Order: sequence, then C-alpha cells, then structure tokens
Amino acid sequence: MSRLIFVWLAAIFVLLCLGWSGCSSSGESGLDEEKESNYLAGRSRKSAQNYTGAIEAFEQALEANPRSAAAHLELGLIYYQNVNTHWARAIYHFEKYLELRPKANNADLIRQNIGYCKLALAKEVPYTPNNDLIRKEVERMGRENTDLRRQVEQLKAQLSLRPVSAANGAAAFKSLNGSTLKPLTPVTSNPALRYAQPGERQPEPPPADETAQPTAASKTHVVKSGDTPYAIARIYGVKLASLLSANPGLDPRRLRPGQTVVIPWR
Repeated sequence: MSRLIFVWLAAIFVLLCLGWSGCSSSGESGLDEEKESNYLAGRSRKSAQNYTGAIEAFEQALEANPRSAAAHLELGLIYYQNVNTHWARAIYHFEKYLELRPKANNADLIRQNIGYCKLALAKEVPYTPNNDLIRKEVERMGRENTDLRRQVEQLKAQLSLRPVSAANGAAAFKSLNGSTLKPLTPVTSNPALRYAQPGERQPEPPPADETAQPTAASKTHVVKSGDTPYAIARIYGVKLASLLSANPGLDPRRLRPGQTVVIPWR
C-alpha cells in the first residue's frame, strides 16, 4: 500500500515538474526573442523612425528564428502604423503573431487591427461590376475600327487606278457601304459664279470695260478726234508711261472720240 502511494506521489511530482518546465521554457523563449541582436537593432531603428532599417532588422530576426512572435508583432505594427500602404503585410504578420501566441494579452487588440487593415485594403480595390461588358464593348469597337480601315484602304486602291469623277466616286463609296453618295453641287447667290451642271454650258463672263474707271486721286479726259496718248499726256503734264499705267484697258492705237481717259496725278 505504501509503495502504491509512493508511485502516485512520484507521478504527480513528475507532472508538476513537466508543467513548470514548459511554462518556464515558453517565457524564456519570449525573452530570448527580445534579446536577439537583430530584434534589438530593429527596436533601436524603429525608435529613431528609421522604418526601412527597422523592417530589414526584424526580417533578419525572422531568418534567424522563424518562430519569433515578437519580430512578427513589430513588423505588423510598422506596416499598420507607419507604412500605411502595406495593409496586406500588416495582416500577414499580425496573423502569424496570433498563430504563435494565441493567448497573448493583446490578442484582442491585434484582431481589431487585422479587421481595420482588411477594411482599408478593401477600399483600395476598384469596384468594376461590368468589367466583362466593358471588355466586350472594347473588342467590338476594335473590330469595327479594323473593318473601317480595310474599307478605306480598298477605296484608296480603287481611286489610285483611274481618275475618279464625282459620280464615279459616289459609285465607289456605294460598293463599300451600300449607300449612294450624290456629287455635291455648290450653291451660291450669284448665278454667274455657280458650277455648270453636266451637259450645261458654262456662261461666259461679261466683257471687261475697256474704259478705265476714275479714282478719287485722278481726273478724266474725254477723247476728241485727233487725240493721241502722247498728246493727252503733254496737255496734262504727265508722263506717257503713267498715263498708260492708269488706263490698263486703253489701246493707244485705237482711241475713239468720246472715250474717257483717266489722268493720273503728277
């Protein structure tokens, strides 16, 4: 009987020792993580607001000890508090910290941080419910653009083979799009300036008046029988060249009585 009691007491003692050693090793493990040289360097750089250097040091601490919950926590806090564009990285390190220390005193706070990071990350994703519709529409427009370019190239090839009149050009367009284009007929308020229609004779312009029109800076002379340009120039004391220049429609060999000649100023 006494031997049985002794065995029970020994078993209880062993279990107590194992439990104590386990708790002690866990606590010592956490302390060892925070004493690691890379971890200490990361804390120092973080205090100096050198976040890039701190991230590098904490990542080196994880390379030395992949189960360093303290390093994961520090990285998560840096990405959460100081580098706001890396929400996904903050979520990753926070979740690794909870995986390694599920019963940590700050576990609830870390879970709240994870929720906030997920919300912020969701806001950065553009909402495009009609991506498929937009893609199909772009593809359709691309095909139409290709068809139009091919039609234009065909038209250029046809036009380069022969001279094309307005009517033939309309026929060429008809072969491309199935519609007939009528030649444009210019419209003008002056009947003398409009284009002649097919089969219509273009009206001749009225003859130019051979009699020069006087200007505000000149006077006139009415030709009498026997007058010549040279004589008229001498009468008014002007050069013959100036007289002829002022009367471009004047034929010096065919002066007619009653004809008006412009006399330029001297």
